[in-house]
Amino acid sequence: MFYHEAHLPLLWMIGLALIGYLVSGILFWGIVFAFRKLETKIVLPAIFAEVGIERPTIKLVPWVEAGFFAFSILGCLLTGFFENRSGILFFSVYAVGVLSARLIDNKAYYKIGLLGILVLASGLISFKSLQRAEIFVAYSMFKPDFEQKDLSKWNFVEAERLLQNEDLKLSIHLPEDFYFHNPQNLNLEDKTGIGQIAGIISSSDSDPNRYPVVRIFFVPFRFDDDSELLSQFKKILDLQLQRGDIQELNELERESFEDRYYGTFWTFYDVLRPRYAKTGMFFLAKHKQPYSLVFIVDESLIKGRKHEESIEKILSSVKIEE
Repeated sequence: MFYHEAHLPLLWMIGLALIGYLVSGILFWGIVFAFRKLETKIVLPAIFAEVGIERPTIKLVPWVEAGFFAFSILGCLLTGFFENRSGILFFSVYAVGVLSARLIDNKAYYKIGLLGILVLASGLISFKSLQRAEIFVAYSMFKPDFEQKDLSKWNFVEAERLLQNEDLKLSIHLPEDFYFHNPQNLNLEDKTGIGQIAGIISSSDSDPNRYPVVRIFFVPFRFDDDSELLSQFKKILDLQLQRGDIQELNELERESFEDRYYGTFWTFYDVLRPRYAKTGMFFLAKHKQPYSLVFIVDESLIKGRKHEESIEKILSSVKIEE
């Protein structure tokens, strides 16, 4: 684990390790204690022994069995294991095998199988807890040091597909099949970036990270150049690289778009959504408002094009009232 978290400061690494060990320890001893309650002794009448009738003296406790299955299902559900159909299929087939051992009264295989799904659920919960803690650490490292303002007041005119924010005096036209994700509905991982998140435009109404995606970040003061912003964005990419979320990171030449946007992009292999992709930061210059806007773009890598057509349409439609 320390190798996996080597990109973080030592104190953060120790804290994450303690969280992982704490959650794993609680789950381990919880399973040990509960497993001791899986069976109970039966007190047989003395007459049975006198007449030579043999009966089992230990039986399984149904409510404990049901509790184990409920815990396993809930653990897989909360950690997203069932979001993939293969996860549902695996759990279903495995559970059927475990229940089959129960029906044929093979206690040894039944208890081993039951322990298997408990270990699966516990491992997923431990990993998810560590992942959540790591997301919080990343957000804390890049959290804006200025006082944040309410950027959730967006209006969307469906007929024109026009997205507006009066506080920012900003308007954007959304292409067909693109959706806006309000910052008040985003989790800490989606809020991590350069400045304060103002919203995300993606090609999915449920997944703000589905390609192509444009993340809009707000900084309440102007920048003379984008070197500081690029330096911070590079740290975010290095964090993702060390975590194993991306691979084969290659920096491209500095880029401008419509003589309004300036920034730098990288190509990479997306491990989480297996594909070659492109990411980068555009800094919006040439406007008179006393703030800065940063557009972080993630998109599929398309041969012969700098950017996907939808990304260019979104960036071209951005307008700020003077």
